[in-house]
Amino acid sequence: MKLLLAALALLLAGCTTSEDVPKPEDAFRFGGISMPASGKVLETKYDRGIDARYEVVLTLPAEDLPELLEASHFAPGVMNDDRVVDGRRVVREVTVDGTTVRLELFTT
Repeated sequence: MKLLLAALALLLAGCTTSEDVPKPEDAFRFGGISMPASGKVLETKYDRGIDARYEVVLTLPAEDLPELLEASHFAPGVMNDDRVVDGRRVVREVTVDGTTVRLELFTT
């Protein structure tokens, strides 16, 4: 029985696949985000169930945040919205903590 379990474990280990690391460019395209040249991406996450969701964490000088929002077509003074991007409604939420900016982009 132990031999059978060991063989099964080896077979299953050979069948696993590594998940692709999400690319920030895909997240930006998904959410209609235009990233200023001064921004630096720290982390990108992607998950998909019924809906798709990206989370991007970046550093951005505080003076360049308005450029990101304007170029990404947020209404003046708004950091949360939803808009149609490539035929799908995407909710876009921006939170800021100093120079750290978190973008959450998801369909509903």
